[in-house]
Amino acid sequence: MKTIRRPLSLSCLAVILIAAFMLLRMFNTHRYTDPGRVIAWDVVSYYSYLPAAFIEHDLTLSFTDGEHVGTYWPETLSDGSKVIKTSMGLSIMYCPFFLVAHVAAPLLGYPADGFSVPYAFALMLAGLVYCVLGLLLLRRLLLRHFPEWITMFTLVIVALCTNLYWYSVYEAPMSHAFSFCLFALFALLTERWHEKPTIGRSVAVGLTLGLISLIRPTNALVVVYFLLYGIQHAGALRNLMRAWPRLLLVAVAACLVWLPQMAYWHYNTGHFLFYSYGSDERFFFGDPKLIQGLFGFRKGWLVYTPVMLFALLGLMPLWQHHRDHFWPIVVFLGLNLYIVFSWWCWWYGGSCGLRALIESYALLAIPLAAWIEWVASRKAFLRWVLLLLLTAAAALSAFHNVRYIHGSIHWDSMTRAAYFDSFFRSHPSDRFPSLLAEPDYEAARQGNR
Repeated sequence: MKTIRRPLSLSCLAVILIAAFMLLRMFNTHRYTDPGRVIAWDVVSYYSYLPAAFIEHDLTLSFTDGEHVGTYWPETLSDGSKVIKTSMGLSIMYCPFFLVAHVAAPLLGYPADGFSVPYAFALMLAGLVYCVLGLLLLRRLLLRHFPEWITMFTLVIVALCTNLYWYSVYEAPMSHAFSFCLFALFALLTERWHEKPTIGRSVAVGLTLGLISLIRPTNALVVVYFLLYGIQHAGALRNLMRAWPRLLLVAVAACLVWLPQMAYWHYNTGHFLFYSYGSDERFFFGDPKLIQGLFGFRKGWLVYTPVMLFALLGLMPLWQHHRDHFWPIVVFLGLNLYIVFSWWCWWYGGSCGLRALIESYALLAIPLAAWIEWVASRKAFLRWVLLLLLTAAAALSAFHNVRYIHGSIHWDSMTRAAYFDSFFRSHPSDRFPSLLAEPDYEAARQGNR
């Protein structure tokens, strides 16, 4: 019997081309040839579990008092014990790539010390792989509700016209591409669970939720998407509560993911639950910087990723035509913005755009697709005007990535004057540095943000 081959779909082809383009950019920039640029800043903490466990065989980090000072950044407690600042979720996702690099390093003539070029390349590749996997999962999610061409355009916008691109190619080992992938998986599993809450699906939802929170604990908030999905009336809520044994299984599976972290904390600190960020890094829930976070020139989300404005506009057609998603996304988005902008450093240090919201693009892609669908149903003139606005916003968002590469967008000190001075420039002008205003980090720690 002759096998019938289906033609490659537009959305699948788009993901393949996106992946090829990102990989080419990664090789062209070859940041991995300087491991100090890859295993740096937050990545140092995310990654420390792996070389400490597999190479130094010492998770107490006692060896960091000697030759490794600066390579690891442990928090030192009052009794002199040391603890890795961040939780181990990313190390779990890095692990397969790390192990391949650890085997390959001596074969390629590099030291198997956890910090040479093969390890840096492995971490960069990991971020890209998880980004592409996230796009494939998001594709499957979108195709459940939207046609091929809308899915394709939505994937291209999310991948290439937001700061997800930066954190999948240039700073790929940061948490955002990994969390984006898990958010897409979680959304897809949520729909399938609500269609039929089997034991296997309950375990899968719980494990995914556990890993999401183990990478960034505040992202556990995505559970509201799961709980509110399809809840449009009291009857739906009663049906959800009748599934309480499956909900309990979800909770147990999520907690199981945290057991290694709790064991690590207990081993090093004597506590199963431990806040490793110290007393000077906290949330100011009474003073969320919502206006600055959304519209400010230092790092405003809708200033540097303006295409996401259309995802917000898509909430209206989402209510009209895809109501199962409306309340889960609205409630999650509102709570997430509140929590993200309540953090002491609401601009999240040196970064390309507002990086703390990148993982939520996996959910916001749904109203973005709904907006494109709604526009496609308008009369010809209005349709082309709205699509032109979307294209302009997407192009500007993508251009912001280019500007950040060349330094005409500063990592943490942008002002209105600096933004407009380099608005049409890919490279900064001579007067650009004088227009910047460095934030006061110490004051921010005290709440003067």
